[in-house]
Amino acid sequence: MTAAPTIPERLLDLGADFTRHHDILTDIALLHGPDPSGNLTRRSTATQALAREALDVAEALRTMSGLRHSPEVKAAMERAVQLAALAVLATDHLLDAADLLQEIRHANDMPEAVRQHRLEVGRRITLAARLTSLGNEDCVATARLVAVELHRQRLAPHLRPPALSPAQHVALEAVASGRVTLARHLDKTRLGRGDVRVSIRTIRSLEGRGLVHREPCALVLHDERVHLTRDGRRALTATLTRPRVATPAAARPANRPPSTATAARHARSSPRPLSS
Repeated sequence: MTAAPTIPERLLDLGADFTRHHDILTDIALLHGPDPSGNLTRRSTATQALAREALDVAEALRTMSGLRHSPEVKAAMERAVQLAALAVLATDHLLDAADLLQEIRHANDMPEAVRQHRLEVGRRITLAARLTSLGNEDCVATARLVAVELHRQRLAPHLRPPALSPAQHVALEAVASGRVTLARHLDKTRLGRGDVRVSIRTIRSLEGRGLVHREPCALVLHDERVHLTRDGRRALTATLTRPRVATPAAARPANRPPSTATAARHARSSPRPLSS
């Protein structure tokens, strides 16, 4: 019987969902097709699911048997709640954009109104993407925080760390942080934020061990997105308590997304509640 995922593994899985969410919001096809308003509504439902899972993680930490609520544990719970809050605000923007698209359908005889509505739709989608753009990296950072604290309190399950080269370890973290895509026609990796380097050879070695897999990616010039498999999440979790591999990309980007309080000023005063 397969063991249930640990809280750090759940956070790594949530980070992958934040990556997928951001890819879709930055895909120009989102507003094409016969029902762009429906596309946004369906995306808002998926964004609500991000918020619910983040809150579930915070609750799992709060109620975990034997876990002392040290400052580190409290910080991890707060980070999870903040991720949920940002996802709720993003949901609100997406629903507003969907409503505006419905209004456009009834304003075809008013070109200026249509133009203004389309500009606002784009602005709302951009805000939703920015609010959650670093959710994947925040999930990895929180997973590390939780893994270290569980290990310190002797509550972590015994996971045998896999034998990974420094390049493979760096690649696993980069994949978990949503930084690695592939260009098939060039047979090379494309890297996102940071100065980390991940070669196609390293990705193939991790694929051969069943630690990463590829998914289609809708972004322009990015054919496939690399994600951790379940075994990959477990392998990375087992190494999170080790000292980090030295790399220029170890530091967080200088530009952070808006804080929850700042983001709230850009959302309407009463965000829509999560649907049940």
